[in-house]
Amino acid sequence: MNSFLGVNRVAFSLGNFEVYWYGIIICSAIIVAIGLACFLAKKKGYPADMPLTIAIIILPAGILSARLFAVLFDSGLSITDYFNFRTGGMSIIGAIIGGGLALLIYLLIKKEKDMFKYFDTLVVVLILAQAIGRWGNYFNEEIYGALIESDSFFARFPFAVKIDGNYYQALFFYESVLNLIGFAFLCQIYLGIKKSGYSSAFYLVYYGIVRTVLESFRNEQYVLRIFGLPVSQICSAIMIAFGIAIFIYKIVKSNKEKRRLVDVKR
Repeated sequence: MNSFLGVNRVAFSLGNFEVYWYGIIICSAIIVAIGLACFLAKKKGYPADMPLTIAIIILPAGILSARLFAVLFDSGLSITDYFNFRTGGMSIIGAIIGGGLALLIYLLIKKEKDMFKYFDTLVVVLILAQAIGRWGNYFNEEIYGALIESDSFFARFPFAVKIDGNYYQALFFYESVLNLIGFAFLCQIYLGIKKSGYSSAFYLVYYGIVRTVLESFRNEQYVLRIFGLPVSQICSAIMIAFGIAIFIYKIVKSNKEKRRLVDVKR
C-alpha cells in the first residue's frame, strides 16, 4: 500500500492477471506522446505519417533495450530474467539508447537527408512522456533518494515520499518536474527555430545533466553499476558530450552557409 495516495500498486485484476498502475501510466504517457507528436509534426509541415513511423520503430526497440539494460547491469537480475518483465527492471537510459539507435538505422537505410527532424520531434514528446512515466515509479515505491529524518521540515511531499514508515527524497518527483521544465524549453526551441538539430542537442545536454545530478542522490539499491561505476551517469555524460557536439556542428554549418550566401551576393 502506498503511503501518500493510499492506493495499491495493482489498479485492477482480470482473473489472476493483475494490472499495475505502473503499466497504465506508461501506456498513457506513450499515447499522449504520439498524439502530441502528430500535432507538432503538422505544425512544422512534416509528413503526417512521420510520428507513427517513429513510434513503430522506437517503441519495440526501446522496450526491449530498456529491459536488456536492466538485466545486464542490475545485480539483482540476470540475463535469464530477461523475458520475465513482470518482476520489474526497466531502464529509461537503455530505452533511449535502443530506440535512438533503431531510428538512426532506419533513417540511414531510408537515406533520409535530414535525420534531425525525426529526432527533434521525438525528443520533445519523449521528455514529456518521461515526466508522466516517472509517476509509475511512485506507485511502485521506487526511484527515491536518501533517508530524511521524520522531524525535518522536508519530511513531507513533494520533498519526500513515505515508504514503510520512513521518509526518502522524492527523486521521481524531482525528475518529473525537471522534465516538464525541459519540455517547455524544447517546445520553444522546436517551434521557434526553423533549422533542425537544436532540439535534439538541447535534450541530450539537458536530460544528461538532470540524470547526472539526480543519480548522485539515488538510493544505492537502484544504482546500476559496471565495474563499480554508475552506468547511468556514464551514459549521461556521453549524452551531454553528443549534445554539445551537435550544437557545435550546427553552429559551424550555419556560419558556413551564411558566408556562402555573402559570397554569392558579392
